[in-house]
Amino acid sequence: MNMEQLKEFVALEKRKRDLDAELKAVAARLDDLEQALVPQFVTDGVVSMKLGGYTVYLAQDVYASPLNGRSQVIAALKASELAQYVSENYNTQSLKAFVRELAEEVRLRCQQQQRLFTEEEVRAALPAPLGNSLKISFVHSLRTRKA
Repeated sequence: MNMEQLKEFVALEKRKRDLDAELKAVAARLDDLEQALVPQFVTDGVVSMKLGGYTVYLAQDVYASPLNGRSQVIAALKASELAQYVSENYNTQSLKAFVRELAEEVRLRCQQQQRLFTEEEVRAALPAPLGNSLKISFVHSLRTRKA
């Protein structure tokens, strides 16, 4: 047996475990910092910022969930022009995609007016029966890219 190769293997295994532990600690600290920074970005109306050769930006995801159960959403879809999204049930991903497209239209309209848009504005833009049956939520996160 080649003992030099075995020693290198063991040394690399140890290094890998040390790096894994360090990576977990860094990821935990990043989560803590993100929890602290996202509200600051939102409150200050900051969309992005350049620092240290990176652009840090606020990413926003839009979610739609039933206010009072799936049956109310199904009835609202059937009562609106969105009946194609439903039979006995509805496809959550298709509905989410529809809401995201609508949210983007609302965002662009508000951007032209130089103001931020809200969950309520997206909800109000939905067809009437559907807007009353869905809860719209924004989930923000920080992301980075090389500047």
